[in-house]
Amino acid sequence: MLILVWFVVCIIFYFVQFLLGNSGHALEVFAVLSAIAIFLISKIRYKIK
Repeated sequence: MLILVWFVVCIIFYFVQFLLGNSGHALEVFAVLSAIAIFLISKIRYKIK
């Protein structure tokens, strides 16, 4: 499960860096998207059990 989270975070980081580059808001967008992705992964994980 941790590997899935790690891959998702890396993919989100790549897309944010690709789209926003060195913008001042890139880190904020990355943090929000990562939090949403981790929340959804945890919801899916508990729904499967």
